[in-house]
Amino acid sequence: MRQIFLNGYIDEDVWFGDEITPGMLHDELYGQGRDPKEDIRIILNSYGGSCNAATRMHDTLRDYPGKVHLVISGTAASAATVIAMAANKLEMTPGSLFMIHDPMLAAYGNEGDLTAAIERLQVCKNSIINIYQNRTWKTRDELAAMMSATTWMDANDAKSHGFVDDIVTAPLEGI
Repeated sequence: MRQIFLNGYIDEDVWFGDEITPGMLHDELYGQGRDPKEDIRIILNSYGGSCNAATRMHDTLRDYPGKVHLVISGTAASAATVIAMAANKLEMTPGSLFMIHDPMLAAYGNEGDLTAAIERLQVCKNSIINIYQNRTWKTRDELAAMMSATTWMDANDAKSHGFVDDIVTAPLEGI
């Protein structure tokens, strides 16, 4: 099983050198010399970033022909949780954190511009809820409330809410 480390800010492009991009993930999965049918283990640590980039990465992982075992080691927050939802098997280490919240954006302009920004935020929130509902047993209203409350969870809480399948107790190298 091949292991991939995703550690950093999620974005469409590399700006400062510490980003995780959809292109990087695609190269890790399908690049030269890679077997796209090989099962993979992803070790994820990210405070989030671009919802669009995370959704693209989620979709890339969902389409991957091999099995995807993802382990949250550190933090999966915000957009990183969207990526995590694509795993066939999703686990967290006992000390890791999982955080969901309402999407955010910066906006400027007139009343119409700001109204359009609010509409984009609502659509983005609904798209994230669509993804969360594919894994959890939570209703749309429950997920929306958790997001609005900016909910931080430890591994036990994330498991009890259905976001992750299990908690890793073995060393990551031994999984």
